[in-house]
Amino acid sequence: MKRIMMLLIVVMFVAFAGFSSFAEVPKDELKIAQWEDINTLDPGWMTSTERELTIMNCIYNGLVKYKEGTWEVVPDLAESWDISKDGKEITFYLRKGVQFQKGYGEMTAEDVKFSFERIIDPEAKSPEEETWAALDNVEILNKYTVKLVLKYPSARLFTSSLPLNAGMIVSKKAVEEMGKEKFAFYPIGTGPYEFVAWIPKGKVELQTFENYWGEKPKIKKLTFVPIVEVSTVEMALKTGEIDIGRVSLKNVKRYQEDPNINVYLNPGLKYWWIGFTVNKPPFDNLKLREAVRYAIDVDKIIQAAFFGIPRRATQMFPPGMLGYWEDAPVYKVDLNRAKELLKEAGYPDGFKATFLMWPTEENRIIAEVVKADLEKIGIDIDIDVKEVGAFNEATKKGENDFHISFFATTLDPGYATQWFVTDQAWNLSQWSNPEYDKLLKDAESEMDPQKRAQLYVKAQKLIDKDCWAIWLTNGVETVATQKNINIGEIFPNGRLAPWIISKD
Repeated sequence: MKRIMMLLIVVMFVAFAGFSSFAEVPKDELKIAQWEDINTLDPGWMTSTERELTIMNCIYNGLVKYKEGTWEVVPDLAESWDISKDGKEITFYLRKGVQFQKGYGEMTAEDVKFSFERIIDPEAKSPEEETWAALDNVEILNKYTVKLVLKYPSARLFTSSLPLNAGMIVSKKAVEEMGKEKFAFYPIGTGPYEFVAWIPKGKVELQTFENYWGEKPKIKKLTFVPIVEVSTVEMALKTGEIDIGRVSLKNVKRYQEDPNINVYLNPGLKYWWIGFTVNKPPFDNLKLREAVRYAIDVDKIIQAAFFGIPRRATQMFPPGMLGYWEDAPVYKVDLNRAKELLKEAGYPDGFKATFLMWPTEENRIIAEVVKADLEKIGIDIDIDVKEVGAFNEATKKGENDFHISFFATTLDPGYATQWFVTDQAWNLSQWSNPEYDKLLKDAESEMDPQKRAQLYVKAQKLIDKDCWAIWLTNGVETVATQKNINIGEIFPNGRLAPWIISKD
């Protein structure tokens, strides 16, 4: 027995030594920890900006892009473009000689037409269909010239539709050859990196695309590792097992003082909320939703789950975004009012409900605060924890009473608000308000910024009135790297541009 114990100790020592001393990532590889695993690498069917967009940005190009480190829109696959006087026709002049990965040939106008029209095909049921709601069709003028024909001028065409995933160009030949299901996990683009492998729950591997038309990346191999728990990411950073990851808000100061780690903080461009499923009992009752809003202590959630670092949100838009509602109401805890609303709703003795979340430390804390707060007014909460994929399916189908969620957004308010129109796939609350739908449609074609802002304020007021969301925060993004990482330019919301990152 003593000998066995000694052998076990030796094995454990060797394993730990290998993890801590020999885990340093090779100089020609960049290992990035990301929150959770991918669901797809097809840009027309992206399920999460957090899990998938950075990888897609490495594989694909769009006609335009955000300049690294900024929200400035610059040419990418299109060298230039013309816009008609009425704003409904945009003609793009494409770069010549751009090659697709894996030998799929030259990118041409046919690929552009195919990439956009597959999204607006109603039978395809792309979650990005609303992003391209203004698009009528794409005309091929010649091999290197395409014209986008819009139903109406699109105010967010160049701020969110084109520079993000819905504007990325895929290989028509590859999609038709493989089919959409296979293409989702064997992507073909024109970007600086090409896909190598995906090991579910393990990693996504990319390598430099040797025939890339632009400046070659500085690091040959990218490995994206899904790590859900931030404490595990922190340990991997500490041991050198990964190059880049996130650190918890609780530990930001400690890592800022670590001589081996660089920490970058960026204002959040997300919106966290507690959402109600409004098309079925119990929360089809507006008074019940309002009662919960008066019972939940949002300030306590910000302090407990986010360590008081980000500011509290009163709407989905962060300050400074077009359409920000300056005097949006701040709902303070009022248990007496909450109990009155319960009584008016016909639930004087409270009721039972299920609160859905995916497993993270901050979600656990949020759920505990929600449960404790609602117990004070007689509502008994059962906390239901599902993995992210199952969580997404349940919320999209309305298979919950209420839930925690967050969406990442862009600087354009049309991107943030589009997910909540009637019957949109990501309308997690199953909410429907025809007036809201019309406001968003009007705002999409309104080219006067002040008038457009007023439309989004009105839309926010409808959300507040119907009370399907309790807004929490827009968050803070943390990026931590090993000291030898030259991170280049980080986008204003903390998103990486791996193709410009280098190592000392």
